[in-house]
Formats: sequence, C-alpha cells, structure tokens
Amino acid sequence: MEDIPLETAVALAGAIPEEAAAPFSKARFAYDSVRRKILDGAYQPGDRLRLSELARQLGLSEMPVREALRLLQKDGLIVMRLHRGAEVARLSFRRGLEVTEARMSLERSAVLSALPYHDAASLRDLARWLAELERATTRPEVFALKNRAFCTALFARCPNGYMRQLIEDLWDQIWQASSTSVFAVMRHRVPETIEENRAILQHTRDRDRRKLGAAMEARQRNTLRAWQGAIADQESARNGAV
Repeated sequence: MEDIPLETAVALAGAIPEEAAAPFSKARFAYDSVRRKILDGAYQPGDRLRLSELARQLGLSEMPVREALRLLQKDGLIVMRLHRGAEVARLSFRRGLEVTEARMSLERSAVLSALPYHDAASLRDLARWLAELERATTRPEVFALKNRAFCTALFARCPNGYMRQLIEDLWDQIWQASSTSVFAVMRHRVPETIEENRAILQHTRDRDRRKLGAAMEARQRNTLRAWQGAIADQESARNGAV
C-alpha cells in the first residue's frame, strides 16, 4: 500500500486523531471512505463503483483505490462483475440468514467470555443503550442502530479481539439490510428484541452464565426464525407473481 505524509492525509480526510503519527495509507483512506458510504447507504446495493470516478472523487491515483476495492470484495461488501467492474453487493434474505446465523453463534461465545469482565460502567452503558432502544420502537433504522450498539456493548469486554472483529465484520456484511429493512419487514421482532435484551441485561448483571447462555440461544433462535419467515414470504410473493 502507498503511503502519504500526515499533512496531506489531513487535507484528504478532514481530521485524523492526534495519535496517528505514522504515515497515512492511501489505500486505507480509500477503503474507509468507500466502506463508510456503503454502510451509510450512500452507495446502494447494485450501484456500480467505477475505478476512475472513485479515484477522482478521493483525489487519488487508481492503484490505491483498486487495492481498496479488493479489500472490500474480501469483506463481502462489493462484488466484481466481468465487463462491469465493481458494484455494491446485493443481499438476499437467504444470504442474510446465513450471515446472521454465523454472527450470532460467535456473538454468544463472545458475550459469555465477556461476562466476568463487566463492571459498573459497562453495565450502565448497556442500560443506556437498552433505554434508547426502547424509545426507538417506531423508527426501524434507529432501532437497528441502537440494537447493534447494545449487542456490541455486550461483547466489548471479550478478551478475544479477533472474535470481536469477526462479529463486527459480519454485522457490516448485512448492515444495509439490517438497518433499513429487517425491523421494518419483521415488525414482530421489535417487542421481542426488547424483551430479549432486558433478560440478557439482567442475567449479565447477575453474572448468571447459564441463564445468559440460554437467553442468547433464545434470541438467536427467534431471530433466525424471523429470517426464515421473511424468506418464505418473499418466495411466496414471487410464486404468486408468476
């Protein structure tokens, strides 16, 4: 990856933490910029990402942008099409089910590993995210964001950093669907999610590993059942349209 001086990076990125004394990577800047636009919905599923246009927008040569696209493809956020180049990955409900199952299985292990490390401060954070979640029941996108924040706080104290990063990466792979459609399509999951998270927080406070594990399993089971129901509804609608 190419490096650029810190002062040039500041001009490109707008602001860089003071501790970032090392040279700033052009490819990393391109990767972070495009990735954020995908996750924020500025680039929609199916949108073409033209190399020359991205390079021009970012003020870079095509080489670091090409490297960034390669990394985004590895993350599952874009796909490379023959004769078309890169485009934002489209997520089917079936793919969403597979990614969610993998994420929640890892999440359960991470949450249980984090249990002994929670303290008064982390429990306050969990309670705050839960309270914000309860106030967002009529706004699916905000509800999804607060739910992710609560879930992330649950496993944030897990000592296995690699596992934490894997979970975040899996969240990101389906974030556009999770943040824009899951709770809108699966409305029954809104009150269920609140009740599940209340139980999970209580078991975390009590440091009850057995009950916490059971609550995490129940949430995963209910979530996957909702995805399966969405898949069945989608397939039924397609068949009815034929």
